[in-house]
Amino acid sequence: MSGHGASTTRSSPAIAGVWALFLAFVLYQVGNGLQRILLPVRGQAEGIGAGSMGMVMAFHFAGYLIGAKFITRALATVGHIRVFAALASTASAAVLINAVIVTPLSWSLVYLVSGLCNAGVSVVLESWLNDRSSNETRGTILGLYMMFMMGGTAGGQLLVNVGAPEGFGLFVLSSVLISAAVIPVTLSASSMPPMRTPESMPVRELYRTIPSAVIGLFMCSFVQSAANSMGAVFGTESGMSTAKVASFTTVSVVGAVVLQIPLGTLSDRYPRRAVILAVVGISCALAGLGILIPPSSSLILMLNFAFGAFVFPLYGQFIALANDWIPPEKRLAAASGIVMVSGMGAVFSPIVLAFAMEAFGPVGYYGTLAVVLALLLCYLLYRIQRREAIPVERQSTFQPILARSGEIAHSVGRWVRHPLHEWLNHHGHRHVQRNDDA
Repeated sequence: MSGHGASTTRSSPAIAGVWALFLAFVLYQVGNGLQRILLPVRGQAEGIGAGSMGMVMAFHFAGYLIGAKFITRALATVGHIRVFAALASTASAAVLINAVIVTPLSWSLVYLVSGLCNAGVSVVLESWLNDRSSNETRGTILGLYMMFMMGGTAGGQLLVNVGAPEGFGLFVLSSVLISAAVIPVTLSASSMPPMRTPESMPVRELYRTIPSAVIGLFMCSFVQSAANSMGAVFGTESGMSTAKVASFTTVSVVGAVVLQIPLGTLSDRYPRRAVILAVVGISCALAGLGILIPPSSSLILMLNFAFGAFVFPLYGQFIALANDWIPPEKRLAAASGIVMVSGMGAVFSPIVLAFAMEAFGPVGYYGTLAVVLALLLCYLLYRIQRREAIPVERQSTFQPILARSGEIAHSVGRWVRHPLHEWLNHHGHRHVQRNDDA
């Protein structure tokens, strides 16, 4: 009891010290969440098809990859506050450009810039939060960060109901919210964290070490990216009202939080690959069920909630699977390969989904996700036959990390940069040296 009180006492000052960063992130996420659903809805009204919207979303995720890779150079040069202010201002202006110039090409180019800004903002805030955290408070701060991220995104998507997507009002509102995020950061008394040079590990070496995690990260990022970027396109192509499209995309975000901890706990207590296999199988079945449920039915909302609840924990589970096999001293270097694999899955996702919906109609949305999950299921079954799992007591600990589901860079600041390996070691993560892969 006394230990708990002491821990709470240590946590409170650290959390209070990052309030400005949390406030900035919430404002940014609300504005960004509004834009994420606003573009597909406006695109439908302008006659922009699923194929073109898929390319727009693909450019957005490509921007994430570029931003996650190169933003650290800017941080080392001019510092966190200036970089954040520049990125948020650019993202705010990009929203207004999308309102004025409504063509697939312009949206693609501008959304590429938005993706770069979003990745950069995540790197800035997460590295800053990590620096302000201690080993005792980092878990609490990470949990709050995730809560604010998901809550801000969901709230922003629901804001599409307060105005007409065909006008300028919602675009202006999104721009104002993103611009407002600069205020708490620039007025914050928090000191800027020092910069460190990130290490790297080639994807080929990462695959040799843990192929199951690499393929799993690619495919689950593909599915999660689809759920967040193309879910709204599926809704508009299916003839849903704007309010229902907002509800459809929001329930998956809410569902993403529900089973994170329960499924992660199961993967810690039981053989991790078996738990992942079960989660992938259920997700595949839910996607198959989505093919059969008419989009006009209210059941589609319940299904998308369940789909998000099972699909989104997979990223953290595959990260934990990778940590089971990657030596602690190489985990920081492996982060770059993990981000690259995840990012590529997110980039390809909207392109494939767009072609599928162009060819087969809205049914191609859940159909494609079912096929991808079925392929992942088969691959995992193959890998289980090839290699034995490590003992349960030597598995690493699951952490509720979301793939970029619209925000690939969520874990970039924590993984590509410094403190993750310290946090993992603090929580007793152990690695078993083995000559074979999983």
